Amino acid sequence: MYLASLALALGACKRRTTPKADPVPIALASVAWVTNNGSDTLAAIDRDGTAVVMRSVDVDPSAHEAPHHLAADGAGHVFVALAFPPADAPAQGKHSGHGGSDSIGELLRLDQRTLGIEKTHDVDQNPGDVVLTHDGRRVLVTHFDMRRAMREAKAGSATSKMYARLLVLDAATLDEIAARPVCVAPHGIAVSRDDRLAAIACYGSDEIALVDLSTPSLPLAHVPIAAGAGVPGAPRFGPYSVVLAPDGRRAVVADMESDDVRVLDVRAREFDEGATVALGARAMMPDMVGPDTALVPLQGPDGLALVDVAKASIVRRVSFGAECKNPHVARIAPDGRAYVVCEGDHVTPGAVIEVNRDSLAIVKRWVVGVYPDGIAF
Repeated sequence: MYLASLALALGACKRRTTPKADPVPIALASVAWVTNNGSDTLAAIDRDGTAVVMRSVDVDPSAHEAPHHLAADGAGHVFVALAFPPADAPAQGKHSGHGGSDSIGELLRLDQRTLGIEKTHDVDQNPGDVVLTHDGRRVLVTHFDMRRAMREAKAGSATSKMYARLLVLDAATLDEIAARPVCVAPHGIAVSRDDRLAAIACYGSDEIALVDLSTPSLPLAHVPIAAGAGVPGAPRFGPYSVVLAPDGRRAVVADMESDDVRVLDVRAREFDEGATVALGARAMMPDMVGPDTALVPLQGPDGLALVDVAKASIVRRVSFGAECKNPHVARIAPDGRAYVVCEGDHVTPGAVIEVNRDSLAIVKRWVVGVYPDGIAF
């Protein structure tokens, strides 16, 4: 009740504006939408051409919206989270203020034809990932709330006090269907093909949360990444993202702090100790390109790795220079083409690149807004 009242109070203080909504002149079959965290915009790129169309999500002219991650339902709507980071958030650095806000976040539902706002819903502080169930009926939002974790850790609170929530919203109305605290600073989400299970990367507590979506109470189980995990709020492994293999039996987990990817046996609820692949760089948000192969974006040094998770080996690896600085997320489009979102330097415009799935060579490049960090088709 207190959180809901606080959300209403803070929401009422926002200076609302309505960003301009005009038709996006790109065929829906070839469009990709990109969040530009640093410039409070979305980009629509023509995957079959060169066009890039920008649309503002500046709903409050006194605030920095920081759109962070998005999802498209294929039925006319795009869902994007606004994080509202603090004004003094650093422009550089590993997280660039992500997870450090004390302001209520917001989820927007946009018309994919114009990127005009159709509906809004307040979410918790520091929204992280935004994912739709495969049937398009539910929107899942995590909260990468490191500010909460650090505050409660400093106060000596129980670990459960550091937990941030998973929200499950109705995609048609944005009404809340279910919610519960899941772990410390949850971020990346992967949903099983039958929409009954969500695997969530818990960055701040070095574990994966397996959430039963078929029950309103959202029962869950925690699976530690490995022995020797860091203390809550100060992770040693830092799982940032998770993707399910096509068979649904394995989950590939990307770790930012231990610079590796690991494989979780979903049914056994344990990690395969022999399947860890050391990468020597922060593993960001991968996608599967085959039954056993993951495309993993890397930061520090920047690049891209094709990883065989069954053989625990690197099939191919490439380095990126100025063409793709700070790769954040790799995604395979419905037509099978592979794309990587490049954050850039968080001050000047970043980019999206299409890469060859085998050679990892850059096929095409689009310049978008400042600090892009999400893509949807």
